[in-house]
Amino acid sequence: MTASEPDPEHIPQRHTTPSLSTLLQDFASSFSAERVRVRDITESLGPRSFGFILLIFALPNSLPIIGIPGVSAITGLPMLFVAVQMALKHDRVYLPRWIADSSMSTADFQSLVNKVAPWLKRIEKLMKPRIPLLTQGNAERVLGALCALQAFLLALPIPFGNLLPALSILFIALGLIENDGVCVLGGIALGVASWALLGGLAWVIMQTLFTVVERLF
Repeated sequence: MTASEPDPEHIPQRHTTPSLSTLLQDFASSFSAERVRVRDITESLGPRSFGFILLIFALPNSLPIIGIPGVSAITGLPMLFVAVQMALKHDRVYLPRWIADSSMSTADFQSLVNKVAPWLKRIEKLMKPRIPLLTQGNAERVLGALCALQAFLLALPIPFGNLLPALSILFIALGLIENDGVCVLGGIALGVASWALLGGLAWVIMQTLFTVVERLF
């Protein structure tokens, strides 16, 4: 070793946490059972299960290309259940058996991961740990409460009213997973916008009803 070469023992080692896309791909490629249950996925992710489950349930509502009519009422309740636990500072996600034991074939799951992973990787390249005040400690409880409000709004049967709440939860979940406070701020802004839109919509409906009643009487 020359004098200009650093001693490997004195080079600081970098400890990086695997990205969500990497964890999903590794899990999908190594899973050997015939079917994959929700509990199998959450147990493999450990402490990041809260953000991951919120992300998974928010995706069908935030991406119109895979949206299914009426799916917001189905996904909103599980998200509400998970968000409340996050607000209560639970260490791990507890899911009712009917959710935890829900499953899909391993082949279908691997196909889904292969489609979602490139999209996640593109987003992950834009994200980095920022503003830890918004992603760590008691901030998670506050974000859990905000996601619970958004999930409640998402579960309501409001035509075309699920996109903004779903995007809000999606951004907050990604921010928690990647410790990116900027992403969390985007989710909070979308959440405020969704409630403002709901308030405006409710006002318009009430005004319309009053007008109809006045004309009838």
